[in-house]
Amino acid sequence: MIISLAVFVSGIFFFNFASNINYDIMLEVTFDIPTIKKLYPELNRCFGFTYDDISNELTQVYTKKVFNLTPEEKELANQCKSENGWGVDAIKFALATNENIVVTVPENFNPAAIMESYVTELHNENLVSCALIFMAALLYRNRIKEVQISEGEYDDMQYQQYIHEVRPDMLKLYIALNQPKQKNGKDFITNIKIATGGNSPILINNKDCWFETCLNEYLHQYLGVSNLEEAQKELDIIYGNKKVGNKMIDPIQSLYIWGTYQLLQNTHLKSTKEKAPTRPQANLIESYLRAIELINTDDVTTDANNIRSRLNSFLKKYDTVEALLDYKTFKSSPYNIGGTKLW
Repeated sequence: MIISLAVFVSGIFFFNFASNINYDIMLEVTFDIPTIKKLYPELNRCFGFTYDDISNELTQVYTKKVFNLTPEEKELANQCKSENGWGVDAIKFALATNENIVVTVPENFNPAAIMESYVTELHNENLVSCALIFMAALLYRNRIKEVQISEGEYDDMQYQQYIHEVRPDMLKLYIALNQPKQKNGKDFITNIKIATGGNSPILINNKDCWFETCLNEYLHQYLGVSNLEEAQKELDIIYGNKKVGNKMIDPIQSLYIWGTYQLLQNTHLKSTKEKAPTRPQANLIESYLRAIELINTDDVTTDANNIRSRLNSFLKKYDTVEALLDYKTFKSSPYNIGGTKLW
């Protein structure tokens, strides 16, 4: 049995979400590709969004059709060859259609509640409303940790596990292995202690650095960073590992504060003074962030005043979202392209 809800916003945007009661921890939300393309310039400017962020969802459009293409779709596929001439560029194919993409989200994704957070202020701002719902869906998609998946979803689930669980562990391991070694007299200390499963650590002599050499070869293939600084930078920025004072920087929260503000600059809520966020803007951003659970219910410090203060600081220092976060895209190893596994 499928339970579904559809929302149509003033003739320009359609999404629907459905939940199978046997797998009720998952929802499937659909967004139409023409609207995503219409939103793309602003999503890119405000949130740094690119089609790479939905590459798996776009690829599925072609994958589901490949054995039943209509004559028109076969012609389109011929026009969408990959750069190397082998096969079809599935993303290019999807973007040339009027199909929908399906975004898988946890069951607590509630578009009605999210829309309530801004519907009064943005009742005539349809494209901005669409953008906020779409970015909320991508946020919830990225929160999926352990779910029941079908065979067709296995590759995507592995990718999600890699970027959220495995890669940050690899970064920490790379940093531990490649930090400057301490000395014992004139000799560097090369031994390694390992503790697993809560047991006492064991000491590995690591003669001629054999063990760390093996680990670094593995990390080269499946992590693909070139130096300690690069690894630490990715861990700090992408995975929120950097602290300022006693508070942890949340790059995703910062991104959504920045991106929502930039979207609001295209609405009737636009601030009249350049780079000066207003109280109504900060109030709406707070409501939106609470609705999408980027502000915890017990967080009494991240309110409209705090958001406005952070925006003032951001806008003085940065001109673009790329400058704000340096880079936000989850990475994979460039040395494992086309590999059969991610780790």
